[in-house]
Amino acid sequence: MSTIIANGKLLISGEYLILNGAKSLAVPCNFNQSLEFHSEKSVYLHWHSYDNNNNEWFSANFHIENLTLASSSDHKTGEWLEHILKTALKIANKNPLNGGTIKTFLSFPRDWGLGSSSTLISNIATLFKIDPYKLHFSSTNGSGYDIACATNNQPILYQLKEKSPIVETIHWQPPFAEEINFIHLNKKQNSHKEISRFKKTKINRSTVNEISNLTLSLTTCTNLNEFEEILNEHEKITGNCINQKPIKESYFSNYEGAIKSLGAWGGDFILATRNNTDYFKSKGFSTILKYKEMVKI
Repeated sequence: MSTIIANGKLLISGEYLILNGAKSLAVPCNFNQSLEFHSEKSVYLHWHSYDNNNNEWFSANFHIENLTLASSSDHKTGEWLEHILKTALKIANKNPLNGGTIKTFLSFPRDWGLGSSSTLISNIATLFKIDPYKLHFSSTNGSGYDIACATNNQPILYQLKEKSPIVETIHWQPPFAEEINFIHLNKKQNSHKEISRFKKTKINRSTVNEISNLTLSLTTCTNLNEFEEILNEHEKITGNCINQKPIKESYFSNYEGAIKSLGAWGGDFILATRNNTDYFKSKGFSTILKYKEMVKI
């Protein structure tokens, strides 16, 4: 049996504009997805996926010869997985598997948006001994920062240059880290659809540079007030680009700290400063994680 593990992710800065080459700050999470492969001679690859409560939420069988879907508990998920596996097979040019059973295990709820897809793609790439970025860019429309987080164990600066990923690992643990919380908005955003929509938007190079500069400022900032000003400016610029109001303005206008969307706007996690957990609990948001609970450092 072989076991592979990939980190979950959060995009702290550069959402949307990361696709246009903005330098972005991303963090791998303490939450992950593992993949176990039990090899055996079989004409099938048996697949079983388990959630963070160890409940099986998906199963499928694939013909081992060409990884065509034979049966599944959910056809849409089965077709998506077939696409990933066949893409991996095409890149590898040879099936390294002789049949057997794959089991995947999430350490976080599926609706948290921490990268259930990206961690799986990273793990499949490792299983097939291929470049995870090549598998990612051949099968999805994302920037690839989540793949970088899956395979790195500390915060990163990520940038696309001529469609190639540039990854720099950094130390990012602000002196005011205890004032940073991550709050789940009780709904999951569809990143694929958001990316498709944004790619139709025209973005000026100067705006991309502004976001890159704000990202660098975030990584060196040592003052909470200054940090909040950077977050507010980032939200303003991004909101103008995607023609949406920042989430603080829409839902948390009386909050005393800064609030920033992480990744595609409208779901998943937000970042909030000032450590006022009671405020968010009073509004029905009970999933609140501290910086040290979320971020792998």
